Amino acid sequence: MLKYSCKARNRGFTLIELLVVIAIIALLMAIIVPTLKNAKALASSAVCLSNQKNLCLAWVAYADDHDSLIVGGSNYYSGTRSTPYRWVEPPLLEDTDNPETTSPASTSQYSLDTRKNGIRAGRLFPYTGDVELYHCPGDRNNLNPEPKAVYRSYAITGLMNGEDFIQRKSGRYSPISQYRTANVFGTAKLLKVAVKTTEIASPGNKYVFVEEDVATKNQNVNAGGFVLFGNGQHNWWDWPAYYHNDSSTLGFADGHAERKRWQDSDTVKLMRGDIGSDPDPLNNEDLAWMAKGYLPMR
Repeated sequence: MLKYSCKARNRGFTLIELLVVIAIIALLMAIIVPTLKNAKALASSAVCLSNQKNLCLAWVAYADDHDSLIVGGSNYYSGTRSTPYRWVEPPLLEDTDNPETTSPASTSQYSLDTRKNGIRAGRLFPYTGDVELYHCPGDRNNLNPEPKAVYRSYAITGLMNGEDFIQRKSGRYSPISQYRTANVFGTAKLLKVAVKTTEIASPGNKYVFVEEDVATKNQNVNAGGFVLFGNGQHNWWDWPAYYHNDSSTLGFADGHAERKRWQDSDTVKLMRGDIGSDPDPLNNEDLAWMAKGYLPMR
């Protein structure tokens, strides 16, 4: 009787099999990595929306406690466009410093601490109580080496008791004596600065807080506020930050916050730093949307 002895043959992967496995892994990575990136951007925008919501509520609460007076929307404390009752201050050596009487930190002294001191010294901080509200988790500029490590991600618009005017009558606590005029939607428009919330028309449509990436403009601190209509024309002067793919968050005068998805490719290029100016601002629907929400007294 014949008997057969069979032994299992051990073998590894062939070259073809290894290449197939590598190709499958590469395909899966190509699918998963963008999905994870988008999920991370959405998660950061959710936190950012919460930040903006809380900043808006603090902004409204300040006005409620001060006879409808809007907190100063700029951190300029000197010059022709100086701002009273500033919501934040420039970087300070101590959070008890007042830049009207004490010099702020010099550029060589900029640090995370001096930047946060400026936030804590602002008039809005007693209503927020948390410096983290002033920073979007999608904003990575704070990881840059100093003096470029900008921390604050948000700015207040120039017409919300901010910097968008020409001059005051006599000092920062006096009324504004001269406003700017800009060509808005083809019509000359006097850019009136709202000083009280009672002066704001349709507050649910007028934004106050905007994400702004000043590092793309080679600035080392978020100074002033968010301003449109540079040189009196219907164009971008400042533009929103690019922290959430093709969208940004904004906070509004009625206390709500929302995420705005940008439609024009030139808007996205501008925010990314791919171009320095919009080649066709008159036909940019994003700029048109921002222009309508920028004017508080329309």
